Amino acid sequence: MRRIKYTFQSIRILALMGVALAGNQTFAAAFIYNNFDSTAGLILKAHANSVDGKLRLSPAIPGLGLGGAWLDAKQLVKDGFDTTFQVQITDKYVYGADGLAFVVQNSPTPALGYAGSNIGFGGLTNLLVVKFDDYHWQDQTFVAFDEIAVLAASSPTTVLWDGVANSIASVAKGVVFSDGRIHTVRIVYHPGNLRVYLDDLENPRMTVYLNLAEVVNLDEGRAWVGFTAASGADWQNQDLISWEFDSHAGPAPDEARISTQAEMTHSAPSPAPVYWGNTTPVSPTTPLPVDPSFGYRLPDDADPANQIEASTNLVEWTPLTNAVYYFRDPESTNYPQRFYRFQKN
Repeated sequence: MRRIKYTFQSIRILALMGVALAGNQTFAAAFIYNNFDSTAGLILKAHANSVDGKLRLSPAIPGLGLGGAWLDAKQLVKDGFDTTFQVQITDKYVYGADGLAFVVQNSPTPALGYAGSNIGFGGLTNLLVVKFDDYHWQDQTFVAFDEIAVLAASSPTTVLWDGVANSIASVAKGVVFSDGRIHTVRIVYHPGNLRVYLDDLENPRMTVYLNLAEVVNLDEGRAWVGFTAASGADWQNQDLISWEFDSHAGPAPDEARISTQAEMTHSAPSPAPVYWGNTTPVSPTTPLPVDPSFGYRLPDDADPANQIEASTNLVEWTPLTNAVYYFRDPESTNYPQRFYRFQKN
């Protein structure tokens, strides 16, 4: 494979070169926006706009809290992708709200969902979302923390709403992105494995085992890639500073080679996909990825009487204690392999 990287100014020229060259070479294009002085090559919707070299997805102005931006052609995502972008949240009104999301979406044209807590993606179908949410309303009060979460509906044709029911995995511990500073995010997908990085681009904040082709009905392996953002009664500037997207993520690194036994449950009564998996043995000298909030969402009919157990050898099993909504295993990074079973009474 011959790989070409180029900035948005030269997209059209090199696309024609790829068509004109003979042979069966495949060209992997990397779209690079070092800034957004120009938004050529992007589809902007609602109030997304270039401001001082930034791409302002939604402004800190009441009534204008909805925006989206996508590359202007569907991208090949089935076999993997690697995207890095910088975000900055400023000028919070009261608590600031509601957040932004990286979205892989397949529809005739890129679409925006609802504003407020749905962050511009809620109300849509056939999409995978990685959200960056800095507004949480719990028990009739505001709770301050930043959260990264991966969401998908129970099937590509089911409407996705923001909320625990559609959260595949989330992490909040040590996550900070709404402090007014510029933060760098990297998202890497290989079939069966999605990793999300924040500022530390070597150690993922979260690793999610999923198959994108099962979550989204793709168009010959392609989908729209881009961002949504929204606000509500509180608001803030939600800016992209830079963005790079590469359709080909290359081979998976050793520490992320997964023998996935992941399966998405579409049937009732569970309204959300459930993923199960285990890792294959690795060399003791290979460092394991650090993920302080490893865990999965449980089926909706799970309750504290249903026991989750963990094992390193499939013979000895240790109970895990937190079985409501999610199970989490803080010991998962201490072993070269880890297995789980769900005991249903």
